[in-house]
Amino acid sequence: MKKMIFAALLAFVVLAAGCTQPAAPGGGQQANGTVLQNATAPTVASVMVTGFSFQPGSIMVAKGGSVTWTNQDPVPHTITGADFDSGNLDRGKSYSHVFDKAGTYEYHCTIHTSMKGTVVVQ
Repeated sequence: MKKMIFAALLAFVVLAAGCTQPAAPGGGQQANGTVLQNATAPTVASVMVTGFSFQPGSIMVAKGGSVTWTNQDPVPHTITGADFDSGNLDRGKSYSHVFDKAGTYEYHCTIHTSMKGTVVVQ
């Protein structure tokens, strides 16, 4: 009886392991916001402003792609970089910016200066 249970459990584990999806070729962006190198960048990306932070803190987008930030906090924030600025963004409001040139763009909230993020454009 124990052998049958063990065999059934082993079969379940093997089948469950086969149900996972393989990683995208070349990498991508992990759920924790870490940007992986050599990934195919999306043309549209989203960042949530929540808990006085940008989630994810680092995001990748293709050249010519856009990033949309949405404020979910009960207080206003800004999305401010060297070449872009949302102005005060109240709760529930969004701001989008198109990135036409490859590079790394740092941004922050001018109201809450500890809030920082990065957009990597490929």
